[in-house]
Amino acid sequence: MSSVPAPARKIPVAGIPGAKPFASLLSISNAPRLGPQPNSLDNAVSCATHWVRMSDGRRADAMWLEAGAMMQKLVSRPEWVRYLRKIRVDRGLLVGREWFEVTRVRDPVGLPAGDYLNVIFVAHYTRAVLFETVSLAPGGTGWLPVGYVIRPVQREIPFVQ
Repeated sequence: MSSVPAPARKIPVAGIPGAKPFASLLSISNAPRLGPQPNSLDNAVSCATHWVRMSDGRRADAMWLEAGAMMQKLVSRPEWVRYLRKIRVDRGLLVGREWFEVTRVRDPVGLPAGDYLNVIFVAHYTRAVLFETVSLAPGGTGWLPVGYVIRPVQREIPFVQ
């Protein structure tokens, strides 16, 4: 007796006559597609990184021009240039910078009500270790910088009993 394989049996998919096996499992053509996410956290960190690098290059004018209109209304261009010069004094050369934290800020004092993000970096300079905070507001095409603050990293004081 010769052994002849039995013809392949078609198994209907989910009770649909004539459907090919597994076809519905592989079809995702009707699934929603994600497009660009201009206000994503990744874009916030990228925007903030770009801004601190402009500060490193002493490009205060370019920073002001790329800032959101909200910041430009609150701080004039000459004031911004003076502010950047003042906060860059005595830091020395940049040794390294690392992204530290992203925090959500709701209704900050001095700005219109709304949700903002602060992207915080720890920057190591030859004469100081500093927190650099870039404040961002959501815009139609992505995050817009609206502030830049530098403050020293406070060293922990050992607890003495």
